[in-house]
Amino acid sequence: MPGPTTETDELSIRAVVRAGASYLAEVVAKIVRKIAGVAPLLVTLSCESTHVEKAPPPPPVAVHQPAPKQETDEPKPLGQFSITFYYVIGEDEVIAKSKTPPPANDNDTTLASITPDLVTLYEPKQCTAIADVSPEFASQLQLQGTGKLHDGRVLNVAGRCTCGHSPCFNVTRTAWGTAGTGKPLQPFRTVAVDPKVVKLGSLLYVPLLEGRTMPGRAPWGGYVHDGCVVADDVGGGIDGNQLDLFVGRKAYFLGMSGSGGSHAWARHVPVFDGSKICERKGRVVARKSGAI
Repeated sequence: MPGPTTETDELSIRAVVRAGASYLAEVVAKIVRKIAGVAPLLVTLSCESTHVEKAPPPPPVAVHQPAPKQETDEPKPLGQFSITFYYVIGEDEVIAKSKTPPPANDNDTTLASITPDLVTLYEPKQCTAIADVSPEFASQLQLQGTGKLHDGRVLNVAGRCTCGHSPCFNVTRTAWGTAGTGKPLQPFRTVAVDPKVVKLGSLLYVPLLEGRTMPGRAPWGGYVHDGCVVADDVGGGIDGNQLDLFVGRKAYFLGMSGSGGSHAWARHVPVFDGSKICERKGRVVARKSGAI
């Protein structure tokens, strides 16, 4: 059996234990240092392995927007038109043809005139007789649409009727007669149109009229035209690209003729929408203030 432990033996044992503990602590410290060194590397590698470089975004695609429509004060062209003219025909301006009978016998040299045949004009509603006129005046009245009787009454064509003579007429109190829209006719401002081509009531600009002095005297004539007219009237003979300009009187019609006494200057005339440069204030049709 081993003997009792001496003091020397206890010291030896303690020394061995301390040496072992010191060695163990050193080993543990090395392991910890190694782990501490490896961890940042692993973190770095992990970050590098998971980081993906993204491609730069494509440049924005330029979208071409249509340019906004520019508002312009230039009138819109409507096409080429031929201009004709109409007026109030006066009964005293039309010479009726009279019939002269043959002599009663060879010895009778006296020529007795016979009253020409007359045409009765009627109003359309009750077929009330308005006046008896010569066939020549009745024909001109139908052609022009407006006429003035000897007694001063102004007649407007009212269209076909079933009275004793067709067309029928209305007596109007306006100075120059009434247009198809019910507006008073205005010399050098009212035009008759084909409603299928030009809307009734439209303002029109006719450059050919601009700068031209209208015949007659104020307030109806004697001024320099600005090119603005209004489509207030219609006519049975108006078809397609035609403007029939109301000129008031037959004398004014003759005054509108050009060289050689013709109206050839008014053929194939450019006409424009006048809504931007012309205006109507009451009965007055004129160029807008400041318009080109």
